Amino acid sequence: PKIHIMPCCFDALSARLIQRGGFDMTFMSGFSTSAAKIGMPDTGYISYGEMLDAGRDIASAVSIPVLADGDTGYGNAMNVKRTVKGYAQMGLAAIMIEDQVAPKRCGHTKGKQVVSRAEAVQRVKAAGDAPN
Repeated sequence: PKIHIMPCCFDALSARLIQRGGFDMTFMSGFSTSAAKIGMPDTGYISYGEMLDAGRDIASAVSIPVLADGDTGYGNAMNVKRTVKGYAQMGLAAIMIEDQVAPKRCGHTKGKQVVSRAEAVQRVKAAGDAPN
């Protein structure tokens, strides 16, 4: 197996610089994208639409796969399905869905709480059911 180094991007330019640097892939970071677009931390301030716009800009600027932060799916299982479908339509290669309760906190901060196992399973099933 190969280990891939995957620098994070937050806009089309940062993604292009990562690609020019010879990396095989990049990750659209929720923290970085939120900070760059709205000047706020990754604690639920940035919207699905704003992340979708950033994902479209990033994916269209590079030929390497772009993995993306899908937050908590922006709501319940139905929202997760919509988020996965939207990200796929923008050309993003994969999505990471968090299992935090709302309001969420940035992944590296203290005090996070996760949803129940049943809700987490619903989110995973919804993501898998999302048509491309």
